[in-house]
Amino acid sequence: MKMVEELLDEKNEAILNKLDEVIGLSKNKSVLRDIIRYHKVMQECKCNIEFENYNIVISNESNYNLYEELIPIIAELYYKNGIISNSNILYFDRENLRDNKPKRGKSEEKAIKEGLIVIDLNELRMSTQELKKEIEKMLEQDSKKAFIILADEYREGVVNAALTDYFSWSMKIETISSDEKEKYIKKFLDSNNLTYSNEIVKELADNPYYMIKNKLINILVDCKIKKEKNVAKVLNRKEKIKKSTKTGIQELEELTGLDDVKEQIKKVINFIKLSKDRENMPMLHMCFNGNPGTGKTTVARIVGKIFSEENILSDKEIFVEAQRCDLIGKYVGHTAHITQSMIQKSLGGVLFIDEAYSIASYIQDEAGKDFGAECIATLLKGMEDHRNELCVIFAGYTKEMQHLLSVNPGFASRIQFTINFPDYSAEELYNIFKGLCKKEKYKLSSNIKSLLLEHFDVAKKQENFANARYVRNIFEKVKMEQANRAINENGNKNLIKKGDIENVISNYSIEEPTEKIKIGFAC
Repeated sequence: MKMVEELLDEKNEAILNKLDEVIGLSKNKSVLRDIIRYHKVMQECKCNIEFENYNIVISNESNYNLYEELIPIIAELYYKNGIISNSNILYFDRENLRDNKPKRGKSEEKAIKEGLIVIDLNELRMSTQELKKEIEKMLEQDSKKAFIILADEYREGVVNAALTDYFSWSMKIETISSDEKEKYIKKFLDSNNLTYSNEIVKELADNPYYMIKNKLINILVDCKIKKEKNVAKVLNRKEKIKKSTKTGIQELEELTGLDDVKEQIKKVINFIKLSKDRENMPMLHMCFNGNPGTGKTTVARIVGKIFSEENILSDKEIFVEAQRCDLIGKYVGHTAHITQSMIQKSLGGVLFIDEAYSIASYIQDEAGKDFGAECIATLLKGMEDHRNELCVIFAGYTKEMQHLLSVNPGFASRIQFTINFPDYSAEELYNIFKGLCKKEKYKLSSNIKSLLLEHFDVAKKQENFANARYVRNIFEKVKMEQANRAINENGNKNLIKKGDIENVISNYSIEEPTEKIKIGFAC
């Protein structure tokens, strides 16, 4: 039998090395390496084991959704080593569970038996015992399935204890430290032969991880266009831009589309101002409903600015952004404390809770204490106690937000204003793209409008289309394509041509990916 250390070949290591390209995932290489070694040993010694266990519980302590980058690597590794018979990734979600007997075609039935099954507890809101029963049902039908359970850090221990017979492996996505972000930044800049100072690296590392990636791409593009290797010179030119002196209302008016939203916001502001003059201040709490990329966060920030300018709560521009991880604690009593801390931090301004529906997810400890309910109760009390000092804005998908508001009757009496954010039209998406170009001083050739309108019109039909977020992703890739062409042609460094856009959108799949199949549990 080969030595265990020699059991991983170059192809396995190449797949594992992909984890090094994503900040926060490299530490998980050792777990995956151990799993493949275990599998190889089982094959080599031909051990008579009734149930080979390749199932993993993955918890996430970071503030970022790194599952999307980690899971495909696991699927590729498992497929390469014959643990699963195809690289399909099957996601179970609560939408499909509403149908007790989901209809499946032959391809889906085959995928259920042979692919990698991913169960996100944050989506399902199932108890651990219910989950255990469903997994046992599926294993009875085919014991060779491979499962991944995504369990947040609060349920990790409970899940591992209940499913220890079926899940021998666990993995953790740890909080991304400043040191890790700095290493990532240096590696990116070094690989592109750019020079930089430690001060610049530390300044970039102060940003959230998802912003770092975009900032680095922007820096690279600017350096390529200006034929400049010194990052400091490029950043200094950018830093000369003066801070905007526009009022909040002016910023609101300049947003693309959102005519109904703008009108509602202005009516709300006028109502609040008049009510305050009459010394009859209403509750200010709001609910923003809409799909991703429809401007909810941008408008919330503008509301915070207007509140400051009009001295509605205070003359200070206080705007605090929070997500579930900023509000939910790890043990009994912790949630109330940290939620109250966020409220105190926001007094005199706005507390904006993005993806607010996630705090209503099924989050319990071993004693059955519901941390989500504890968070909601604390928020509602704070909204009442500080009604003249605080505006809480809840934001999220329309359907999910309806669920959040239904879990506690206290929401109905406290949320004064509900504003629905519509999806952008293809024309509005084009104008957003044009605005991004204008902001960074790019010129557009005259023959690209129809191309983008057609693409956006089709892309809008995708499930969970990301609206303006999708446009920004297209724009960043077009900048890279344009920079490469302009340098090779030695042409106009600020002109985006039709070919630049065609090369980008030709690589965009605007159909439902075949490798990600959403299904319900086996009955």
